[in-house]
Amino acid sequence: MNYHLVLPILMFLSHINYSFACNGYSIKILKSQNCVEDSIIKLPEKDFSLVLDSDCNIYGSGCVEITKDFKTAKAKYRVKKAPLPVIEGDVDLCQISELMKKTPDLAAGMSLVGIPTQCPVQAKKVCGTPDQKFSILKFKNQIGMAAGTSEIRVEIEHDNGKSCIEIQSSINKARKG
Repeated sequence: MNYHLVLPILMFLSHINYSFACNGYSIKILKSQNCVEDSIIKLPEKDFSLVLDSDCNIYGSGCVEITKDFKTAKAKYRVKKAPLPVIEGDVDLCQISELMKKTPDLAAGMSLVGIPTQCPVQAKKVCGTPDQKFSILKFKNQIGMAAGTSEIRVEIEHDNGKSCIEIQSSINKARKG
């Protein structure tokens, strides 16, 4: 094998990967973890990712597990993305179906991948696959506003325990040259 060709080939393949992403942007999960032991909603320890394809669809791979049935889910969230101020708040996840009426695109995406929007919720696995795509095409020109690294922490109190999820993700545009 001609080892001196490996680096140029890898650079070319990474360029193709970015070229086929939405408006030149790609998304990557840098870190995802559960932040309490025995979390009712559990992120997978590996093989959890998001893809932003050339048609501006987002889809995931990996399974989130809901380990126990629950009737309540009161969440506190914190979102950090420099240079913007930190966004914090609370939301009753069992009432999210009402909030989704104001954002039908997001509601359709959550429904497509099987994310519950009302309670009670039964224990199950919610898995992402390439055929469960959520289109962000109409936001294609605004993706640049989300570029950079974001950190999200969600702490959830259930009637029978707790969940805590931390995710760090990055949206980047391919560099030219």
